[in-house]
Amino acid sequence: MSSLHEAAVVKIEDPGPARFAPGLRRFWIAAAAVGMVLTAVGLWANPQQAWHGYLINYLYFLILSLAGVFLVALEYVTSATWSVAFRRLAESLTRYLPIAFVATIVLLFGFHDLYRWAQPGYHFHRASKQAWFNIRFVGARALIYVGLWTLFGWWYVRRSLRVDDAWRRGESTAGYQPRRTPGGFGKLPSPVGRLSAGFMVLFAATFTLAAFDWVMSLEPRWNTTMYGVYLFAGLFEAGWALVLLLAVLLRRRGMLGGLLRDHQYVDLARMLHAFSIFMVYIGFEQYMLIWYANYPAETVFYHQRIVNGWGWVFLFLLFAKWVFPFTVLLHQKIRRNEKVLLTMAGLVLVGEWVDLYWLIMPSFHAHFVLPDWIVLGEFLAFLGLFGLAVTGFLSKHSTVPVGDPRLAHSVAGDYL
Repeated sequence: MSSLHEAAVVKIEDPGPARFAPGLRRFWIAAAAVGMVLTAVGLWANPQQAWHGYLINYLYFLILSLAGVFLVALEYVTSATWSVAFRRLAESLTRYLPIAFVATIVLLFGFHDLYRWAQPGYHFHRASKQAWFNIRFVGARALIYVGLWTLFGWWYVRRSLRVDDAWRRGESTAGYQPRRTPGGFGKLPSPVGRLSAGFMVLFAATFTLAAFDWVMSLEPRWNTTMYGVYLFAGLFEAGWALVLLLAVLLRRRGMLGGLLRDHQYVDLARMLHAFSIFMVYIGFEQYMLIWYANYPAETVFYHQRIVNGWGWVFLFLLFAKWVFPFTVLLHQKIRRNEKVLLTMAGLVLVGEWVDLYWLIMPSFHAHFVLPDWIVLGEFLAFLGLFGLAVTGFLSKHSTVPVGDPRLAHSVAGDYL
């Protein structure tokens, strides 16, 4: 049977919301509560350590949530069919963004402990930098960035759920499908696709500026134009890893109604494999350009992160985010093995957190230090809130975008 014919006979049945164990919600609440208590105690006992840990965990879960927004926008821009079957999983990640907006407001109170430029009497060599890193201006920009991302994430989910509701009422949803080109090859972008293209341009600018403001400025006399791209590469790789992780876990428990098949595993594993290469390429490009230029003001960044024990973290990142995903996921049969996929996805997600730790902590600790109870407590707080947002959304809405007219083709593997 051809994939086109199979797509025509695939019967779409609504799997409904995910049915999680009652104890899972209690676990998220307990993790958030314990983490918030430890965070509060940490802020009182060691404010600098606590704010650095807060920044790491704030960025980590914000990146995972933004990955959901970006993957949804990418599907609409490219009129992709292959990703429709698991798009709801990416949409679920966006539900954390309102919490991230509140966390951004909290972050503003830690600027004086995080950034040297925020301390009284600090002056840049250039007046333009002095004006740009005005504490009120940076704070306003942060709220604008996260506010825009939250707005787009809400809009994408609202639109997707409206299509599902129309399908359940028996209304035609063909109008939501991208139109074919007059010649019959390829697809024209839909109105939401054209809007998503604008969003991606806006996202590229705002995410890059946020990377400069929040992370690169921890070293105020150092800069690189690759920094935003480096953080984005980590976002993209971690996003695919998390969607793959959710897809395997939910399919194992029968929560996707049989609408996610092995070929979707292969597709997701391919993307994780591909963007592990992209991640290491961007990291090497940034390192190579700084090494080649050999300017002391630039090389100090990497020198701090390869001496005094930090070099071992660098090696771990190399293997966790590239060597293992790249070599293990090369084989087609391996890409269908759920245990391997869970292991690789989990390793990449751990690697992304360690990457942020490696970027941020050396600006505060010259010698390598293991994450202490303050940093881990803050991780628990953010993990609990993130888990509540994602699982809460999936427990209220269908785990698959059943109203999307391309779903049958996505399930059948008929992507063109």
